[in-house]
Parts: sequence; C-alpha cells; structure tokens
Amino acid sequence: MIYSLYSIGSMIAMNSAKLKDQQSFGVAGKTSEPIHGKKDRMGIPEDLPPEEVARLQKLQSKLSDFLLHLIQAFLRTGYYTPEHPESKKAKEGLYQMFKNLFEREDEITFLVKEEEKGQEILLESIFPETQKLSRMMMKGMGELYVPKFAKYLERKELISLTLKSRMGQNEFTQFVDIMSEPSLVDIHHKQDKERFVQTLAQHGIFNISFVFNEELLAPEREMPWRSRITLSRMRKDLRTVPIFQKMTGNELQYIRRKLVQDALRPLRQSELLCSILRNSDLAATLEHTEEIIEEEIISSINKHYFVHTSKIFLQEHLALKKLQKGDVFEKKSDRLIKRIAYRLKETGTKDAEDLLEEFFRQGVISQEELTPGLKDKIWLEKMTDKFLNYTDLFFQKLDQAKEREAYLTTAQSFVKMIPELIKRDRYHEILRILETLKSQFHQKMMWALLAGQVLEEIGQGEIPRLLEEKFLTGKKEVRTAIIPIFVSLEIGSVTPLLNVLKKSEDQWVRKNACETLIQIGPVAAVHLIKVLEGNQTSVEMSCDIIRVLGEIKSQEWKAPLLKVLGKYISHENPKMREQAIHTYCQLGGPDGEEIFLSSLKDPDFEVRKRAVWCLGMIKSNKGIEKMMEILQQIPPSPSPQMEQLETQIYYAFGTSGNLTINGKTLEQILLQILEKRGIRRWWGLLQKNHLTERAVGVICDALGKIGTTDSIKVLTLLGKSQEGPWISKLKEALKKIEERSKGNFKPQNPSSQ
Repeated sequence: MIYSLYSIGSMIAMNSAKLKDQQSFGVAGKTSEPIHGKKDRMGIPEDLPPEEVARLQKLQSKLSDFLLHLIQAFLRTGYYTPEHPESKKAKEGLYQMFKNLFEREDEITFLVKEEEKGQEILLESIFPETQKLSRMMMKGMGELYVPKFAKYLERKELISLTLKSRMGQNEFTQFVDIMSEPSLVDIHHKQDKERFVQTLAQHGIFNISFVFNEELLAPEREMPWRSRITLSRMRKDLRTVPIFQKMTGNELQYIRRKLVQDALRPLRQSELLCSILRNSDLAATLEHTEEIIEEEIISSINKHYFVHTSKIFLQEHLALKKLQKGDVFEKKSDRLIKRIAYRLKETGTKDAEDLLEEFFRQGVISQEELTPGLKDKIWLEKMTDKFLNYTDLFFQKLDQAKEREAYLTTAQSFVKMIPELIKRDRYHEILRILETLKSQFHQKMMWALLAGQVLEEIGQGEIPRLLEEKFLTGKKEVRTAIIPIFVSLEIGSVTPLLNVLKKSEDQWVRKNACETLIQIGPVAAVHLIKVLEGNQTSVEMSCDIIRVLGEIKSQEWKAPLLKVLGKYISHENPKMREQAIHTYCQLGGPDGEEIFLSSLKDPDFEVRKRAVWCLGMIKSNKGIEKMMEILQQIPPSPSPQMEQLETQIYYAFGTSGNLTINGKTLEQILLQILEKRGIRRWWGLLQKNHLTERAVGVICDALGKIGTTDSIKVLTLLGKSQEGPWISKLKEALKKIEERSKGNFKPQNPSSQ
C-alpha cells in the first residue's frame, strides 16, 4: 500500500514559474555541520552563540508543552467521538502550538528505537541534533508519557512518524482524530494498515510521512539504523509519484526532489549521508531508477554539509578502490564520485574547489572535470615542473626571441610561474628571472621596453603579496632568500615590507624587513616619508621607519625628512623621541645641536642617553660642557638609570675626540675619574661611589681612542688594583696607545672607529 506525502490539489495548483523558482539544490533547514561539543541537560550544545542558545531554549519550552498536549490528545480522544466536548477540549489550541514551533518550512519526526532500558522516542528536525523525547519533557511527565507514547506507536507498528509544518488546521485536527480512532489503535495485519492509509487519504491528510516496521529495507545489509529508516521512507514516498500522472515532467521532478529533500532534512551527519548514497539503490522504484535516485540525493544534500560529506565519501571511495574487487559496489562508487565532483564544480566555494582539486590529485577525476581556475592551476604546475627541469632552455628562449610576441609569451610564462615557484620556495629561480629582465632593461637590449613593462607588472601584481606572506611566516632561511628578491623588485617591495612591519610582532622578522628597506635605498625613502607624514602607524612601526630612513641617508630626501622629524622629536612617546633625535643626528649632524642639548633635559633617561650619544658624535663643545655639569650633579649613590646615563657620557667623551674643556682635556678628566673612583686603594672599604664595571670598561674604550702616554700609568695601576670583566678592554686600550706613541700618531679619530 502506498501513501502520498503531498496534497494532489496543492501540487497541481503550482504554476510553472513558481516551480522554476523553487527548484533548489539544497535541503531547507539548519545551516551548520553537526555540533559535537558539550551539551547541557536538555541537549543544547554549549558552544553555540548566546542568541542561538536563547532561541533554542524558548523553542524547547514551546516544544515540551506541545508534545505533552499532543500525546494527551492521542491518548484521550480515543475514549470519545471527535465531536465530543472532551475530545474538542483535548485538541483545543493544539494546532496553534504546533505552528508556533516553526520559523520556516520544517517538520517533526518521531523515531522509535530499542535501547538497553527499553524503547525510547527520538525527536528530529527542528533542533541541531537528535533529542530524546524523555529529555524534552518535564521531569515526571517524561517518565509517565514516553512509555505510553512508545507503546501507542508500537501498537500501530510505526517506527517513524513525521508531521510537516505545512499542515493546515483542518488536516491537523483530522490527523489527531484518526490517530486516536479506536478501530485504528491496533494495526498489525496487512488489511489494517491498508485501511489506515486509506482513511488518511480520504480525509485529505497528506502532509505526514510514516514507516511501518515491516517496511524497513534490506535488514541483511550493514548500515546505520538511521540511514535504513531514511531510505525506507524515501522509497515509500517516491512510490506515490505515479499518482500525479496529469502533471508535467518539471512538476513531477519537483515533487520527486521535494520528497528526497524532506527525507534528508533531519540528517546532518556526513557519515549517515554517505551511507544513504552507497545504499541508494534501495530507494529505487520502477519509475525512479537507481541513477535517478543518486542524482536527486546528491542534488538535495544541504550545501552546508555537502563538502564535508564529499570529503568523507572520497576517503571511503579510496579505501574501496584499494580492494580492487571491481564489483557492483565499486562501479557504483565510481559513478557517485563523478556526480559528487560535478556538484562540487558547480558549488563555487573555495572549500568545494579545494576538495575538487583533491579529487583530481587522488586520480578519481580527470583534468577536464575541473573548474577553469583549477585547470589553469594544474597547467601552471606542469609548466613549472618543465621550467625547473629545463631552466636554461627557458632563459635561452627569452634571450633569443626575435619576435615581439615570442618574447612576451616567454616573459609572461615567467610571470605566471613565479607564484608557483614561491609556493615551492624556489627563490633562486625567481631572483634569476628578475635579474635577467632587469639586465635586459638596463642594457637597452632589443626588448628592453617590454622587459620594463613585465617588471612593472610583477611589482604591481600578486607576487609581492605572496612574498610578503612567506616573509611573515617563513623561517630565517626563507627570509634570507627572499630579501634579494625584494631588493630586486625595488619600489614594488615597499608596500609589502611596510605590511610586514605593521603585522609582525617578531623582532627578527621586523629587523630583516628594515634591513631590506635599507638595501632598497633612496627609492624607498619617498614612500616611507609619506607614511610618517600620514601619522597613522603604531609607535613601533614609526620607529622602524625613522631608523631605516636614518640608515638610508638619502641626500635627496634629507630636507623633507628633517622637517617631518621635527614633530616626532617632541612626540609624547619617549621611544619615538629617542629614535627621532638619533636619525636627526645621522642626517643633520651638527645642525641638530640645539635639539640634542634640549633633549638632555628630557624626563626619560633613554632619550637623555641618546642625546648624549648625538652630542658626542657631532663633537659638541657645548654638549661636553653640559655633560660635565651632569657628572658633577651625580649623587654618591646614584640610581641605576643615572649610572647608565653616566656611562653613556663616558662613551660620548671617547667619540668626541680629545677636546679641551675649561682648560682640561677629556683624557685628563677621564683619568681623574679613574684615579678617584676606579682604582681600588688599600683603604678600599672606606671608598665610596665606585664606578660600575661597565663604566670602567667604557672609560677604557674611550682612552683607547683619545688617550696619550699619560694614560699608561693610570691604566696600568688600574689593572694591578683589581680584576674585572673590563680587563680585556684595558689591555686593548694600552695596546692602541702604545701603537700611537711608537708611530707618533695623533689620537684616533672616533669617526673612523
């Protein structure tokens, strides 16, 4: 006996235009893969967004209320006629409660399943996952009514019962009446089942679906229980299609697809969907062949689950192919994999295209079955393989090109291959391509203009961005290989290198990016200055840019850069001020003397230390005088910051040369400090304000640069008085002084150090 899932009248009423709009390839329903995370007591996954959890909690409350009243209606109305007041009371408001459960076209499915503790009713469709009915009802109510409802369905020999959201009120009411009809309570014999089906049809009840126990297909086949129920329902529902003989082919196809979609709607687990595909022959009928069913199932799987399902199917297919049986199951799998690949091709998402590529890599489809983009990708891989095997021949072809088109074809093939070469970390070949094109351009060879155009295309396309990604994520060896490529690209590398500075928190990556910009040189300066003028970058990035510009030392952009540095010298961030005066010193030299003198009063010690360094580098007499004042103001027990500033002053003395300040040379001043605070006397325990080990070492360095024979005695005495980590610096200083005295040389110019 067969039974229709849809109203004939409603199907005929649909016009062809509406059918065309509604012929969807996806199953309407939920929009995510099965959620396997932790769940609360009521089965709601806890990792859902708060708004979705709130929605499901409200739905649970409404559903629990509806289920209780529905089960009570099924059980109570059997004692009365449909028109009896008690019967009407049991059904009152029930339909509205039913409709309030749905926000879109959907259904509720009850499944009877045998478990260790007895029969359980499972509920499917409107929740992300299958729920136990006993969990959906209030405590006590579930224990009371679930066993009664299970027994109720068992007496009708129903293993599955589905209610469609599109049921009208009269249809719903009639359905409840028939389900509780005393004469139809027990359905065990064939004639009872036929009478039950006929009664439903006579009362216009079409928006339900059900499966009797005896209708479960192929018990001998190994497959999940849930897949078997779906296929049983699908076959039963598809057998109703011949009833609609007056409909057009498109209308019948629409009905068939809706039947398949409805059967698949509750399923969200890829493993179950794969099982249904492999056993789809069970749903075939005389009118709907196995291949038609396969096509409909593949077309009807929800797009949100299709890619993952396809991935699982591919794994199963490859395992099956390894067996090399060549039987009907393998042939069916071959056919299905082709159909799946076709839908993946039509899906148009990145995930689908990536999986389609995997199909090709595994040898289950041909290159012709790929998307145009994937075909180009595979062609490019083969071309790159050829290039790597016959590299010299490719370059010879470029050098020996006699025709414009021949040159462009070869040059463009290089451009296309570079992204693939980046993917393979073949940076030597990329650099060779760039250097060859640059050589042809600069030597004004036959196709110099074309070479320049190709280089410009490389610098403005995706290649710098791909190199940027590798530079950000690759190891040191990768960055080292990419640096000369960036340098070769010159202006085309500035933006990606700035992106590296913006994105990376790795100091080594940032350092390599800065080094590369320095190697690119003045070409990069104009862009870096514009970035500083925009004042839109972080402190760290601005400091990096200012440092790079100081190392480039571009005379062409010196004036505009010094102008920009003016606002950074007074910046609120001390790191910015420090770097700004450092770069100003590198470019402006003595022109920045007043700025450096002013920075000696900066509240930040690091800025003051940098100002001391700058004044020493420009050999500022005013600066040395200020430093002497600072030294005189240092307390007997200075802070660690003040000790560092003091040490920086001694370093500046060494870089300034042996200047004379207030009648004393810097050498004499340093020797006096060593004698007083560096050399340990026999009463050393009573000595105060000793120099730090680092300060002693820096003074030794300074004397090595500016000292005369006058320093030898004090340095020798220092070495005898104590041992320290600075002893090697002391020996080096003595060696330099002795070399200068033997050669009658003047003290070493610090700028040459």
